[in-house]
Amino acid sequence: MSRSPTQEHRSPAGRSGAAGRRAAPATAALLAATAVWGSTFVVTKESVDELAPASFLTWRFGIAAAALLLLRPTAPRGLARADVGRATALGVFLAAGFLLQTTGLLHTLAGVSGFLTGAAVVLTPLVAALLFAERVGRSGWTAVGLSAVGLAALTGGVSLPSPVGIVLTLGGAAFFALHITGLSQWATRQNAYALTSVSVTTAALLCALVAGLTGGVAVPRTSSGWGAVAYLGVVATCIGFGVQAWAQSALSATTAAVVMTMEPVFAAVLALALGERGIGLWGWIGGLLVVIGMALSELGPRDCCDAQSPRIDCC
Repeated sequence: MSRSPTQEHRSPAGRSGAAGRRAAPATAALLAATAVWGSTFVVTKESVDELAPASFLTWRFGIAAAALLLLRPTAPRGLARADVGRATALGVFLAAGFLLQTTGLLHTLAGVSGFLTGAAVVLTPLVAALLFAERVGRSGWTAVGLSAVGLAALTGGVSLPSPVGIVLTLGGAAFFALHITGLSQWATRQNAYALTSVSVTTAALLCALVAGLTGGVAVPRTSSGWGAVAYLGVVATCIGFGVQAWAQSALSATTAAVVMTMEPVFAAVLALALGERGIGLWGWIGGLLVVIGMALSELGPRDCCDAQSPRIDCC
């Protein structure tokens, strides 16, 4: 999930001085990070041929959790009891979302998975309305409508032997929407890093449990397997976090949101460049509608604070 599963991106609209001079390189850096997050779908697709989804995610989340805890090992100690429970719930949402999405990749295309996972951004306002009574504005409903049409066109415009992968990936997107919504309700500047550390650690443990119940946690057998989990845990997560934080200090919320909705586009284009076929004309049209819906959802008014936490769709 790059992740991506995306989160709310809110920063002051006006930029001047040094921040203004950094706008162009910051946009380029954030676009590069978004391309890396888009590539995670292709890397995961290739890796699940070597490792079962639960084992692969155990390593993926385990590396990310270790990195987060090494950077700030005492952060979780400051969490209140209620926040520990919330962080654990966020970890459950992450584990469920990624297990469904990664298992879905066994039955669908990497490019399709990127577009379907992007639906989490559009589902988020609906989940927030159902669970926390938040109001869905006009832009939110427009995004839902566009993405619904896009998903229908996308699923009808791809050549797949069965709909299993699509159903699993959409289920994963629903859990990612739960994660984004929960984070927007519970994260603050003070607890965001600790919430992230605990939730990612919880996800790693849950994936290890699932792997243990289904044959044990397997170890990557090849250098490419180790390279994949290291790339996802270190490059896409740790370095990606740093690039995102630096870039958004110089960009408006609008610019950042538009740039980051390119993630599923990068996923689909990279998959196509590497020889993946199966998305027809209607599939590409459907994917484009999903991306437009993502942009409308991101740019609409939302009173969230989850911009303070790192992106988790790339862990």
